[in-house]
Amino acid sequence: GGRGRHWLKVCREHPHVEVVAVVEPAVDNKKRAVDELDVPSDHLYDDLADAASKVEADFVVDVTPPVIHERIAMAAFDSGLHVLGEKPLCDDYGAARRIVAAGKAAGVRHMIAQNYRFNALPRTTRRLLGEDRIGGVGQLDVSLYVDWADNPGSHYVTEPYMFLTDMGIHHFDMMRYTLAAEPVSVQAITWNLPWGWHQGDACQLIHFEFENGVAVTHRGIGCTMGHVPAGHNGEWRYEGPTGTLSWEGMDLYHTVKHKADPQIREQISLDEPNPEGHNPVLSEFLAALKEDREPECGAEDNLKSMSMVFGAVLSAKEGRRVQLSDL
Repeated sequence: GGRGRHWLKVCREHPHVEVVAVVEPAVDNKKRAVDELDVPSDHLYDDLADAASKVEADFVVDVTPPVIHERIAMAAFDSGLHVLGEKPLCDDYGAARRIVAAGKAAGVRHMIAQNYRFNALPRTTRRLLGEDRIGGVGQLDVSLYVDWADNPGSHYVTEPYMFLTDMGIHHFDMMRYTLAAEPVSVQAITWNLPWGWHQGDACQLIHFEFENGVAVTHRGIGCTMGHVPAGHNGEWRYEGPTGTLSWEGMDLYHTVKHKADPQIREQISLDEPNPEGHNPVLSEFLAALKEDREPECGAEDNLKSMSMVFGAVLSAKEGRRVQLSDL
């Protein structure tokens, strides 16, 4: 599949990674792996347990659909293998908690590929907020307008709440990362527009309360027919007592317009998040293995981002505010 091709390329391009096996149960995909991707036929296996018993490896890259993640993680942990997994951690919060507990019990590292937070905008924003550029943040507003997932028959189109869960996990994780704070509660409403092509709701208004008192809103439409102003990043606006930080397209601005203060409209140069040029998620995972530490976006930490997703879905279903500690 597409993510498998992506990660195979990423691993092959990294100087400290050697791909020793590819697990693929589908016959047609195996043939494509050999014919199109030059995977040696003797590197192909039907299942992870078989591959782990026959080759020496350090870690697994899990690019399976979310519903399969628990099965893959448990097989990897049973073989003593670390795991770098595609987001989300799992499609079920109870299963996600079981995965985290099993990984800790096995003594292995498990990182979730929350790649959005490794980009220049969130990296620079977190630094500036930590330096108190706009004072203590009081509110963060995120808007996302995209023509999202329009491939008929895909699970993005047919499953409920996919816009919230698949795109939401990226944005919710970046909220936690940039604010350096944790969410407390959530209230969400979701709906569809008459022309929408998703069977599950693809429009939403969500309000999070964070532990430091910050109010965070997320407004999204996944079936827009018009201009997409900022791609999948969306537009972000951080409000503080000494100005705002705003993501405008791919640019970052500091603005002060209050009449009692000197006027500021400054485009801020973005930090270089990946000076070596390798995939930053993979580089962080490898560094964590080398240094024997928890990686950024470790599975246990990622549960907090997952709680935002599942809390929002529960709120939308039941029409009430959800305390995330109750999940």
